[in-house]
Amino acid sequence: MAFKRMEGFAGSIPQQFADTQIPKCPMCGTTEPYWTLDQRMGKMFSLDPEENAHKYLFKCDKCQCVLRVPTTDVVGVGRSALLSWQGVAKKLRGKDTSAVYVTIEEVGNMQTTEIHKGKEMTLHELTAMAYQL
Repeated sequence: MAFKRMEGFAGSIPQQFADTQIPKCPMCGTTEPYWTLDQRMGKMFSLDPEENAHKYLFKCDKCQCVLRVPTTDVVGVGRSALLSWQGVAKKLRGKDTSAVYVTIEEVGNMQTTEIHKGKEMTLHELTAMAYQL
C-alpha cells in the first residue's frame, strides 16, 4: 500500500492518532504536517517482538520524514502488559508499558536531522523535540 490519507472507519484510528498526537513534525517543525499513512506487516515466525509486530508508518507531506509506530501502541493494547504480548515484550525490554514508542524511519529532506534516523523514543520525547524547533 502506498502512503495516503486514511478515510472511513478502518483508517480513522491511525489517521486520528497521527493528526492529534503528532501535531507538529519533529523533523521540519511544520505545524501542518498533513500525515499520510502506510502499514508494514510483521514477520510471522520471528521470535523478536520488534520484527513480528505490525507497524503504522506516518509520512509528513512537507519534509517526507517517516515515523514508525507499532500498531498495538496506536490502538492502545500495547500499553498494557496484561492485554497483549507486545506489552509484555515492552516490559521485558525495560520499556515503559504505558508509553507509545516511535522510531524515526526516515528523516526526509531535512538532512540536518540525519542523526535521528533509526532512533526510537517515546511519543512524549518526540513531541518535545518537535517543539524545540
